[in-house]
This record gives sequence, C-alpha cells and structure tokens, in this order.
Amino acid sequence: MNQAQLEEYITLSSIPIRSIGSDGMPTGIASACIFNYEGKRVLLTVHHATGDMADWGIQVKYVPNKGTAIQSLGNMNFLKSFNISTNIGKDIDFSYVEIPADIEPLSQHICPKTGNIISEKKRLDSKVDFDITPNTAESYGFSGQVMPAFSGLALMTELRTYTGLKYVGDEEDYYIFELPFQHPGHEHFQGCSGAPIIDTKGNVVALVCKGDIPSNTVYGISLKRYQIAIDATYGPLSRIT
Repeated sequence: MNQAQLEEYITLSSIPIRSIGSDGMPTGIASACIFNYEGKRVLLTVHHATGDMADWGIQVKYVPNKGTAIQSLGNMNFLKSFNISTNIGKDIDFSYVEIPADIEPLSQHICPKTGNIISEKKRLDSKVDFDITPNTAESYGFSGQVMPAFSGLALMTELRTYTGLKYVGDEEDYYIFELPFQHPGHEHFQGCSGAPIIDTKGNVVALVCKGDIPSNTVYGISLKRYQIAIDATYGPLSRIT
C-alpha cells in the first residue's frame, strides 16, 4: 500500500462507537475494530471506555432527515486479573462482544450546512493475527473521531488519522509506540480509545488505551496476550465441556 492507501485503510478499519443516554443523545465516544473469528464477527475495544455500564453501540450510518443509526452492543465481556497472594483484582483495559453478521457501518462525508451525504464507504473488518507482535522495523498507525462537541442536537467530531508510529517497548499488558510528532495533548486523542493500531501490512497488533505526554508515546493493549479470552468465549476453548 502507498501512503494514501494505508491512511484510508487505517481510517476505514476504525469503528466509531457511542454511548447513548436515556434521551437518545450521545454521552460518550470511543473506537473499536471488528474481526471475523470462528464464523463470528467480534468487536474489540477497551474497558476504560465501555466499562461505565452505559448503553454503547456502533455508529452505523447517518440517515438524512432522521439522524444517526446506532446498533446497540448489548452486554460486553470484561476481564479482571487477580493477585493470588493479596486477592486484589484489577480491571484489564480490554472488552469485546459478538455482533450481528449483517452489520455494515459506513464512513460518510456529510455536508455540515445541508446535512447531505457527499460520499460514503463501507468500513472494513480488521485483520487480526494473534501471532503477530510489533517490532522496531515496522511503522504503525491508528485513527479515530475526536474533539467531540455539540452543534444544536448534533454531535460533531473531527477525523484524525496518525501514521509513522514506532514500537519502542512493552510495559505489562501494553505495547508502547512513539509518536512521529510532539504529543498535542490528551484532548486531541479523546475518541481514539479502542482504535486498532495497525502495521503497514494491515495487521492489528493492539488497541489504543492511553498516552504519555513527557515520553511522547501512545500505549496499546496487547491482543496476543488476551487471545485466550476470545478463544474461551467464541473459539475452541468454548467448546470444551
């Protein structure tokens, strides 16, 4: 892929998700990826976004004169680790859920003045290979809708796609990636939590979790480390009786 193709691939692989309040209005934004596993479509995202027990859903598409169609995710799966000696548990920043096979979220360019759809493309299911881990020779990127703000009853966001990240190490469950520019502040990444971190071959290796301004880095939760949870829920381990 050339640079333009890579940026489009990364953008279309990031799935916007929203939490919806009792009044039907969005109350939170985050990102996710979808992949096919053992004949099922599974959505992966992060606990610190979806663990608030709000009604989270996939932003499927904008329908002119009607609003945005949201597909509810229902009950998410969450993980917790325990220290055997202290019996103290902590949440793992990872969550997942099976979604309907026929859901096709769209990436749309909408005229802010008229509300008309200028163009649209289907978002992509991601390539997830749990055997692939990041390396220092590769380059990585991620995308998300950020800087949420209301204009009347409409939630407005800005699309940001970042490439050229370099893998620089691990810390517990996380892979650490250095940004190719000065960290602009956490508010510029709000909405990217859960976005897939993708290499130049299109493989997802992690999900965006947090950033660190002094070290100019972004942390992504390792997918390889938690393959066992996906296996236990949907794969070979789920069929062991």
